[in-house]
Amino acid sequence: MVIILFAILLTSWNNTEMSISALVDGAGSMREYIAGNPEIADSGFFPPSFIPSDIQMYVVAMIETLEMALIALFFSILVAIPLSLLASRNILMILLPSDTPFTRTLRGGIYLSASLVANVFRSINEIIWALFFVSAVGLGPMAGILALGIHTAGVLCKLLAEGNEAIDPGPVEALSATGAGFLKVIVYAVVPQTMPHFISMVLYRFESDVRSASILGFVGAGGIGFYLFDKIRSFENADVTTIIIIIVVAVWLIDKLSAVIRKKFI
Repeated sequence: MVIILFAILLTSWNNTEMSISALVDGAGSMREYIAGNPEIADSGFFPPSFIPSDIQMYVVAMIETLEMALIALFFSILVAIPLSLLASRNILMILLPSDTPFTRTLRGGIYLSASLVANVFRSINEIIWALFFVSAVGLGPMAGILALGIHTAGVLCKLLAEGNEAIDPGPVEALSATGAGFLKVIVYAVVPQTMPHFISMVLYRFESDVRSASILGFVGAGGIGFYLFDKIRSFENADVTTIIIIIVVAVWLIDKLSAVIRKKFI
């Protein structure tokens, strides 16, 4: 098995023309690009721009990006939770416990349909979704929110469904034996086991959505990405560095907040 995996890796390496020497040889060009063209003012990435009015503008745009990610996460959770239940084989056994041919076929149909919807949602990149929604609702944050929400719903559905299928069946069987209905089994036997996983995945996706939202501005979907794309096109690389620093600080703060929440609830 190890030999097969190594052969696949080696074949992929050759097919994609990966080369360590090419990276080493190109390091000088990378340094020149970062340093900038001496004939073009402010074309270098360092030092960053420290113009107060610009920094304020970028911070406001970063706040808008965080708001986009937050609203998108809210919508994605509303879609992902019920979809993940339908994409979990063990949950479907609780919902449809009988073992008749019709019920088995129905469970299989529901599972395949829910999985297909989730696969479509997450297989299409956020930027592609953003292009679709920009054409529908116009430029601005709404297109970015919808794009992030759809993609994240698909990802969360997959992650939550895997969490559902990994639970201990004991509490479910014990509660079902008492005659408890589907909702009671979910609330009292499934949710307590999946809640730590749910919180962890939601926090991870929020951090990921903030990073993704920072790029959606490239296609006119609002947020700090709009300024990042504009400055990259204009070769105002000092401003690009400033924007990148703001994004990194925002993601770092979110990571610290996530750690506090995880410590409290997980």
